[in-house]
Amino acid sequence: MRVMANSRLAGGATLEQLTRFFDQNGFSSAVWDLVRHRVVTHYWLKVGDVPGVVLFMEVDSPETASEIVTGLPAVQQGLLTFEADQLGMSL
Repeated sequence: MRVMANSRLAGGATLEQLTRFFDQNGFSSAVWDLVRHRVVTHYWLKVGDVPGVVLFMEVDSPETASEIVTGLPAVQQGLLTFEADQLGMSL
């Protein structure tokens, strides 16, 4: 099933902290492993009023996607939170 994991800044985190984190770390090896194993099929950096990351995932359920993103370094560092939504067919 396709799931979109859409992130927002975590409570108390700032755009400057998130920018510094990605400048210093880039995408983690955990994310690249998800891409390599085709769990994450597409990813985008969000700009504008709600910065963050959007991950399009192939997983069993939105709950599985939530479990996966909870382990990502930016989430563990308290910089991002994710919401996972199941996607339907494209028109």
